[in-house]
Amino acid sequence: MGDGYATVSFRPTWRQAIGHGLRAGVVCAPVALLVAFVMPAEVRAAVLVVLPLAAGLAGIVAGRRGGTEIDEYGIRRTVPALPGVASWRQVVDIRPERRRRRTVVAVYLDTGETLRLPAPYDGLWLARDPFFERRLFMLVHLWETHRDWSVHS
Repeated sequence: MGDGYATVSFRPTWRQAIGHGLRAGVVCAPVALLVAFVMPAEVRAAVLVVLPLAAGLAGIVAGRRGGTEIDEYGIRRTVPALPGVASWRQVVDIRPERRRRRTVVAVYLDTGETLRLPAPYDGLWLARDPFFERRLFMLVHLWETHRDWSVHS
């Protein structure tokens, strides 16, 4: 996909990445609590602080890693766990879609498959992207610029 450059690259915002980190820290807190009970008393406080903090920092870093790259050839998800490449010829429609508490960008392909892009997205509180509509418009505009308008039979 592409020759090493992206026309546009979308990543979660820093606010969204912090939200990922906070969620990871909160999810890790009960595990830290359980681990702390089996530790000696002098280590317990360190475990209760360090484990959720480390999980939170890892969540922030991981929250910024995944994204979407768009170039003259099409769209590519950059999240390692979500393979997905779509050339402009394959894209039938691009529109926002509600998934749980978020609005994500859904790319509908001529095969019937739907790619849900990891970025941009919009949600509540820290998941909010104040430029989501602008980024969605840019993505649709790029698709309309690069798409094949010929009629296929």
